[in-house]
Amino acid sequence: MLSVAKRRFQGLDNVSYRISDYIKELPEVQFDTVISALSIHHLEQSEKQSLFTKIYRSLPSGGMFVNYDQFCAVDTELNKWYDSFWEGQLYNSGLTDKDIELWQERRKFDKECSVEDETEMLKNSGFGTVKCVYAYRKFAVIIAIK
Repeated sequence: MLSVAKRRFQGLDNVSYRISDYIKELPEVQFDTVISALSIHHLEQSEKQSLFTKIYRSLPSGGMFVNYDQFCAVDTELNKWYDSFWEGQLYNSGLTDKDIELWQERRKFDKECSVEDETEMLKNSGFGTVKCVYAYRKFAVIIAIK
């Protein structure tokens, strides 16, 4: 993905790249906006809370955090339905058996929380405005404003 981004933003002076582990540290600059996509659901709950606090501290007043990620439903039966639907989509997507096998292995590392739980974690980190602006079964976008 990094090489795709470098090709896409080639020639722009206001884009830079840094490879790091956001659990350990964020770059020591202040951001206007932090965006994450399909990453944070791999973290333990305590790591999520710590990361959200770091993100909050890195933003100026009015700064925004946008997280598009994978979530579970609060209700166990609804969550089973979400999982079943998503798996059905994958099996009918044209992926090879090997691709599906690799996905099943990666899925073991998922540590989903609910949108409600993540919203609460963001508020506990200090964000004043937190809202889920999009949700479709396992996937949602949450915006948090400092």
